This record gives sequence, structure tokens and C-alpha cells, in this order.
Amino acid sequence: MTDPVSTGAVPGSRAPRPDIVLAHDYLVQSGGAERVVAHWAEALEPAALVTLAYRPETTFDAFDAVDVRATIPRSLAGQVERMLPALPSIAARTRVTGGDVALVSSSGWAHRFAFDMPHVVYVHSPARWLYAADDYRMRLSRVRRAGLTVSTPMLRRGDADAMRRADAIVANSAVTRDRIRDAYGVDAEVVHPPVSPVATEAVAPSRELPDEFAVVVARDRGYKNVALAVESALAAGLPVVVVGAGSEELDAPDDRVHGLGRVSDAELCWTYRNARVVVGAAREDFGLTVLEASFEGTPAAVVPAGGYLETVRDGANGFHAADATSAALAEAIVRARDVGPDECRAWAERFGVDRHLDAVVELLEVAAGGSGGR
Repeated sequence: MTDPVSTGAVPGSRAPRPDIVLAHDYLVQSGGAERVVAHWAEALEPAALVTLAYRPETTFDAFDAVDVRATIPRSLAGQVERMLPALPSIAARTRVTGGDVALVSSSGWAHRFAFDMPHVVYVHSPARWLYAADDYRMRLSRVRRAGLTVSTPMLRRGDADAMRRADAIVANSAVTRDRIRDAYGVDAEVVHPPVSPVATEAVAPSRELPDEFAVVVARDRGYKNVALAVESALAAGLPVVVVGAGSEELDAPDDRVHGLGRVSDAELCWTYRNARVVVGAAREDFGLTVLEASFEGTPAAVVPAGGYLETVRDGANGFHAADATSAALAEAIVRARDVGPDECRAWAERFGVDRHLDAVVELLEVAAGGSGGR
């Protein structure tokens, strides 16, 4: 990780920063990718934010102050993930205009938009439904699953062609960089996502929770592996609080599992701050939640895979399990509880917002042919 680059401009010494347009797949949830774009929206003063779909009530408030331009009508925004067969053509018809350069957040769609300006693509992951599709295909009907299998080669060609049109490709982690190389045959620069405390104040959830608990933050999808995280925490002797859309279906207080569903940032901050440990068992591309917990002084216990190899350092902000079994993860949970809050916060500061923004702005300036300052 490099030292921060100063962006303080001396009046008259540098050209103005280019007008930036943001693009993102769709704004219908409050995941890690959306949090990255929320940081951009707050810091970069974008001219607009172009996306396939927008549901203000289910994503971050930071977008309220931005000119969000959505292709799909808001009445259908909640159904966007069910539109998979049509999304390639919808994305290709989504135009990005009105700026000097575009900063694109993509997990499979936004890099396919039609740009009339240079654009830098920040890749959270190559499209999972094309390159790691098993978890997603199992959620489809048999007919749709068969259709996706047959059409995958053609869809991959279109996906790769769109990605190669980018002026710069950036990966959010070394894991994603390797996946980009495998999917597209190109090398990407790594710029870790911006990480900060999720809220300036902590507010307790409305329901009563145990005095001690482990927290799992994830939407209940296969690749998030929530069941393994819950099983491991229980084996380590801790009740579990699960946060994220769909987690309310796991709610079983009599079995020491508390599924809160989607919570506010202030409630998430409280949950991080009051947990004994945050548990990660997913195949994460980066692993943002463990660093958010680190900012609140809470250590992590995680499987030894994916982005967790970068976001967790043994003894600094938690521990990796020896392998991806519940017994090994339970042992890591026990060890992680001894890591102090000051050590966790010091590690999280290495992934701060300013460092991320400095790197991103430099890439945008190069793509736009200018050298303005943030």
C-alpha cells in the first residue's frame, strides 16, 4: 500500500478537476459496492450518477443529493435482479453523458453502459452470474438456468468487449485483480475501497439483544455462507446477531440466533461496537464489513480466503481460521476475542477514505487528460 498522494492545489498551478459522472450497476440495496459509490457521491461532487435502477428507500441516503439517472422505471426497480435476460441490452442502451470523465462502479453491468467520455472502471467483481455463476444459477428456474448456460459464451464475449473499452480498469483487491485477469486477460491496478466508520453516532436496535454476541453482516446468499458463520459462533459459545437483507428469516432467539434484517447505519454502528467479534465465512472480493467493525474496535474471525487475506491481519484486527470448517472458525473466534480495540482501529486506518480518493482522482485525471486536484 502506498503513502497518500497530496491533492492540495496551489491556485493557478493546476488545471481544474474534470467534471465527473458516476455510474453504478443499480442502487437498490445497501451493500459494500453501494457504500463505495456513496463515498464518491459525497466527496467528488459528481455532475450525475447513472444507473440501471434506483430505490431510494433501500439504499444509502448519500444519493438523495445527487442527480440520479435511472434507466428502469422506479416502479420496477425492486425487480431488477429478476430481469437478468434483458439486462445486457438495457445496460448497452444506458447512455452516460454530461461530463469530462466517468467513474464506473461495476459488478457486472455498469461497464456495459454507452459512454461518450473517457471512463475508469472500478471492478468489485467480474459478473458472478457469468464467471462464478453456480450460487446464482441455483436461484433460477430450471428453464432460465438452462438458458443462461447456453448463452454464457456469447454473453461473456459481450461482457469482455465492454470491459476492454475502458480507459483504465481498477480492482478493489488482489483477489479481484486475479479474477479480472482470468476473465478478461488484462492487468488491473489495485485500489482498496474507502473505509470509514459507518455512522457518527450509534443507536441500539429496537429489540433487546444479548449482552455478549458475535455479529455476521451479510445478505443471505449462498456465497455469503451465513450458515457456516452462525454455526461457528454458536460453537464458540456466543449467540449470534445477523444483519442484512433477508437475515430476518434466520431469526430464532430461542436458538440464540437474532436476525435483524436491514438496519440503519447508526444501528449497524452500535452492533459493531457492542459485538465481541465479527465473523466472516464468505468468499468476499474485499471484505469491507470486517474493517468497518475494526473502526469500532471489534476484532474479526474469518475464513482464510478471498479479500479477507488482505483486510484481516492475524493479531492486528483478528484471526484467520486454519481452514473453512466450523471447528476451525470457532477456534479463530475464541482467539480473536483477545485482540484489543486500539489495535483494530490502527489497522482500519490503513484503508482510509482519503487514500482511496487520492488514488481514484489521479486515475480520473489521467483518463481525462488533465491534472486537477480534489
